[in-house]
Amino acid sequence: MKNVLMTKKSIVIVNPNSSGGQTGKNWDSLYAILKKYFGEDIEYIFTKKAEDGTILTRECLEKGYNNIIPIGGDGMLNEVANGFFRMSIDKGFNLKYMQDDKDKNLSKFVHLDVINPKAILTVLPGGTRNILVKSLGLPSEIEECCKTVTSTDTFKKIDVITAIVYNKNDGKEEKADYISRVILNAAEIGVSAEIINRSKMVRDRISSRLLSTITGLLATIPTYQSNVCELIEFSNDTNNTNVKKLLTKMTMAMVSNGSIMGGGFNAATKAEMNDGLLDTIIVKNSGGFKILDKLVDIKRGEESIANQDEIYYGQSQAIALLSNLENNIAVSVDGEPIGILPSYFKVFPLSINIKE
Repeated sequence: MKNVLMTKKSIVIVNPNSSGGQTGKNWDSLYAILKKYFGEDIEYIFTKKAEDGTILTRECLEKGYNNIIPIGGDGMLNEVANGFFRMSIDKGFNLKYMQDDKDKNLSKFVHLDVINPKAILTVLPGGTRNILVKSLGLPSEIEECCKTVTSTDTFKKIDVITAIVYNKNDGKEEKADYISRVILNAAEIGVSAEIINRSKMVRDRISSRLLSTITGLLATIPTYQSNVCELIEFSNDTNNTNVKKLLTKMTMAMVSNGSIMGGGFNAATKAEMNDGLLDTIIVKNSGGFKILDKLVDIKRGEESIANQDEIYYGQSQAIALLSNLENNIAVSVDGEPIGILPSYFKVFPLSINIKE
């Protein structure tokens, strides 16, 4: 049975700095395309700083808009998606305690409330990489994508993943807290997140994504060392009867809702965005340039992953990834660095409506 949107009040939330600033420079022509497909009366608002996407989305939903259309990169899409929800974490949540009690399932401490269950997120390719667009199987060119998503009044429900990531302040554990975030596509952990982090620092000074990415790779890959991590998978989030554990030296991990990770790798080959599961991929102990061989293996697809002892693939409803704070293992969410391990991830099935 198809889900149909009966009435819609739409607004476009725009990051003018996306695509290296081209979105703002070319806004008149982009707006003309949007009006062609969404109607002459389509409204828009520009973001000015980080997190504006989340704040503006909540304000728009509370004002009665029920079709939110972000224009920007994957980070912008993540901000807008977070505006659809209010996440709360009970006081009993403690990842440090979990390191002492490995069977403790923290699922009951994490809650996700939808602001407007009938609201729709319309995803368009407005950035440089557009990873979520690829995972959703949408066209990569904006006018073709507009044509696709406006050709019917139907939408689909997909899962979201909540991430609770450790945030170390000034290197002092007593001042640390957790960052919570909703994920639409994937979290990357370890060397790939470190590359994203270093690339972003370069891009803050140089607008070229290609140059910043190359710089991030060269600054990270040659010297990166794997660190000991423990993965704890919970296959039933209401009790602790089905728990799987893996202790390994980890170079890179991906916690995925969609199948595509940064760089266009089809890493989560079993992932479906409406199956009520999160997919976990771990590349074990592949420091330095050896990681490049593993990335090639991942890009080859499911058969290569299944045949590699050094690559772990699992599916579950919640996981914890634990490591000592001094390892400083980076975590990025939908292409944006946000913190370090230890971290906790939980899937919330069919929690957001996506225009198809």
